[in-house]
Amino acid sequence: MKTSLILAVAFCTLIYPVFGHDTTPKNAHDTLIIKEISKELYVCTCKPNTSNPGGNQIYFQGKYKKDLVTEEANYTDCDERFLILWNLSKLPEGVEIIEAKMELYCLEFAGVKQGQLIYEYITEPWNEDIGFIKKPKTSINGRILTDWPKPRQYHIIDITDFIKNWYHKKIPNYGLMGYSINTETTSSAIFCTSKYLDSSLRPKLTIIYKNNKD
Repeated sequence: MKTSLILAVAFCTLIYPVFGHDTTPKNAHDTLIIKEISKELYVCTCKPNTSNPGGNQIYFQGKYKKDLVTEEANYTDCDERFLILWNLSKLPEGVEIIEAKMELYCLEFAGVKQGQLIYEYITEPWNEDIGFIKKPKTSINGRILTDWPKPRQYHIIDITDFIKNWYHKKIPNYGLMGYSINTETTSSAIFCTSKYLDSSLRPKLTIIYKNNKD
């Protein structure tokens, strides 16, 4: 009888944490997936006065070299860049940013994957109708370097520090610019923009945060 009573008490003790109260830890992390982009732009030196040359559904990032000069464009050493400004308005106030990763779907890649991709935050306002010669300035502080992406999958860039600085208003949020360094030959990645026809392949920003008010 005593043995049965002890077993019953032990069983109740084991199941009570599950059924007796909420075991969710305080300050659990929440995840916000942002797909809204305030502004985006693709520019290149081959068409320095043209915004989004070739259409607004794709970004090019890297270098494109070809022995070709036309009346409209110079392809001999084309520097390809994109600019993107994420809309952070849905991020709650008073939270702690744990992690933020920007995901860009790579449609294709051309070239030899020389050098690296680089991302820097923009330090001044810009318009979506500008060409390469009017691109805004960026800062090397906290710049991010990544390897080249693989085609037909998402390229993930950790921009946690950028998001923290924008969120806490340590720097103005003018977005970021992506380009390449140490690239002497064709190394060109093609990414889908927020206007790409297949909405499942558009850019997204995943932010993990902790709500300290809970």
